[in-house]
Amino acid sequence: MRVFFYIMQKIHHWFSLQELIDLVEYSSPVFRVSSIQESYVFCLNITKMHYENFPVASLCIPQQIRKYTAAIYSFSRIADDIADEGYLEIDVEKQLYYLQMMENHITICFSQQYTGDNPLWIALQDMFCQTKISLTPFLQLLKAFKQDCVFTQPKSMKDVLDYCANSANPVGDIVLQLHKNKNETTIELSNYICTGLQLANFLQDIYIDKKNGRTYIPKDLLNGVSLHNDDIISDEVFNHAFDMMYIYTKELFDKGSLLIFHLDSFRLRCEIALIIEGGNAILEITKAHRKVLLSKKISLSVNRIIVTAYKALHRVLRSYI
Repeated sequence: MRVFFYIMQKIHHWFSLQELIDLVEYSSPVFRVSSIQESYVFCLNITKMHYENFPVASLCIPQQIRKYTAAIYSFSRIADDIADEGYLEIDVEKQLYYLQMMENHITICFSQQYTGDNPLWIALQDMFCQTKISLTPFLQLLKAFKQDCVFTQPKSMKDVLDYCANSANPVGDIVLQLHKNKNETTIELSNYICTGLQLANFLQDIYIDKKNGRTYIPKDLLNGVSLHNDDIISDEVFNHAFDMMYIYTKELFDKGSLLIFHLDSFRLRCEIALIIEGGNAILEITKAHRKVLLSKKISLSVNRIIVTAYKALHRVLRSYI
């Protein structure tokens, strides 16, 4: 238990490079736990450590699957930080090495063969056992993280959408499987929403991505300009690229909004409505502040979040009429 209390102290700030590597290893000398329950508590605390546009493991998610959501989020958060060269400052070879290690270990967990004491892998193995979720979406997420490590600016929207198919759509796949609500119709509509949310985040994070040497807006919309270089981009070109991304993303949210009508759970309808309204809110604030997107990140205000929650509830109630 002494080790467990140490974990709870360390969890209040994000991990150092060595601690993050320990979490990827098969067994962790620092973060080891002695029970499945402790492993889930560890993951639930990780979800509280990061700012996100939308709450993870929120009250919208049924209690019985909230811990599974936390384990999935922890896996994605750790993989994302490994792929973020601006955070860890390690070379690409090491990034790919640790991501491949994560792929190996989660495959072992899926096969129910994990015997170590790392809380991340203990929680994920139990999650696979209890939920029967497929391994495929996790491998897709790791593929996207590996793409980030060797990033090249997409040439066209097709390249962007191919990336989203691995970076965003698997999240919706996992959520639908968790709620036992996946079928051909729901997964198609979910993909619209997930891709839309990813595109909205690309617009919101232009400044952050620019600092990290990444431009997710395709070259053909920017007349071949890479925003992370010293290339000069005219307001006309940037506004055109933004407008094209904005219109396309708005259409995706509109198409995906029909998903709510195909969901059995009231809570899941609320969760999806929050995501749709939150994505639309991101689009609107980026549109309103497009002139400063290259110099700072724009975030949702408390008032905007309250309005978003109200719109989401209204959307859910209308879905029952």
